[in-house]
Amino acid sequence: MKLSSVITQSEIFYSLATKEKLPENSDDLKIILSNIDKLDTYSARKKYAENNLEHLSSGSSRIVYQSPKHTIIKLAKNDKGIAQNKVEAHPKIKSEYLNQILSFSKKYSWIETYYLEKITEKEFEEMTGVNFSDFGEAIKYGLKDISGSSKSKPSNFDKIQKSKIFKEIKKIAEACNLMPGDLSRISSWGTKDDKPVLIDAGLTKEVFEKFYEKDSS
Repeated sequence: MKLSSVITQSEIFYSLATKEKLPENSDDLKIILSNIDKLDTYSARKKYAENNLEHLSSGSSRIVYQSPKHTIIKLAKNDKGIAQNKVEAHPKIKSEYLNQILSFSKKYSWIETYYLEKITEKEFEEMTGVNFSDFGEAIKYGLKDISGSSKSKPSNFDKIQKSKIFKEIKKIAEACNLMPGDLSRISSWGTKDDKPVLIDAGLTKEVFEKFYEKDSS
């Protein structure tokens, strides 16, 4: 049995044993987030969030909600989510290409950020002059020292690495030790002020090695 499965089952048993009572619902975001922090289990936090926020999407580690203020709340659904929220809450660099964190839980159970419209590969190229597929391949190669990849140099790498967005994203990734996989997926990008903006930057090499490699093995 995987460790993550054991943790999930333990949490279910704990929740049933303690019968954690949910706080009252609210339309005030500050109260909602404060109430989430008062809850002890991932399952209780999720249940309360589902009652008070608009569910947008869910991944392996976090659930994304839209708040009454039309901001985004990323709620951790397990220890992986806590780790990724902690990374995004304390970015080592500021950039026009990185979505700003507005507030976060001291427990890192949630982070709040701007709601941004998703971007298409065509829009990315129109805004930057760089083909997104080429950008993704260049980023994977440029960050191979972080990922440990043996990827060969793309044919147009020398051209792509001169672009402003490549330089900025590579600088962010190296400062935060980000794995290149998310950076090379268009779903990790939004748009603000006619620029592509990275909206998912929580997967560092440390988080990957601690949680994802263990799960895959």
